[in-house]
Amino acid sequence: MVKKKAVIFTGGLGPEFNQVEEVIKNADMFVAADSGWDLAKRMGIVPDYFIGDMDSISNKDDLNELDKSKILAYPSDKDYTDTELAVKFLKDKEYEDIILVGGGEGRLDHLLAIVLLFSSNLRPSEWYTAVEHIILCSDTFYMECEKNQNISVFPCLGKNAEVSSNGLKWELKNFKLNHEKYSISNRTIKDELEIKVHSGDILIITNY
Repeated sequence: MVKKKAVIFTGGLGPEFNQVEEVIKNADMFVAADSGWDLAKRMGIVPDYFIGDMDSISNKDDLNELDKSKILAYPSDKDYTDTELAVKFLKDKEYEDIILVGGGEGRLDHLLAIVLLFSSNLRPSEWYTAVEHIILCSDTFYMECEKNQNISVFPCLGKNAEVSSNGLKWELKNFKLNHEKYSISNRTIKDELEIKVHSGDILIITNY
């Protein structure tokens, strides 16, 4: 069964369109989390839904492009970030493959809140910022790549993991990851990379 795929555009710096073109092409739904609307419009996309407190969108009048039923407004004083609300909304609609676009740099607390999502039951599958591509992996990861491409591997926060790799300068052989031990700024030495997850969940971070 094919998983339903959704893209959440969120506030903060995002990638260029060509870096997420395939993701955009294969998405079944687009959701803007507040100022993520601006990023979506920059890419020529009108999201299917807007979710947020409207405190950072550049022009609220732009929302006139949506039916009012597609605008889910929240008060500024709330328990969840706009991005969390967007993920919750999609999970309720049984979207399993949720990809975040945006959210780079900006406020550190917002950045950490997104990182923590990957360790929660909300669990997005990927995240594209202006300079990084972050992938959640619990099985085997494979990608075609250029040699000397930067790769970092972390366990999901608060969890342990064990991995092995094929294609890195400093290969990971049954390498145990935890909050004190991880692989940062490794390098690819082949034109393809495989990382096998023996246990736990990991975040793989690559740079464009």
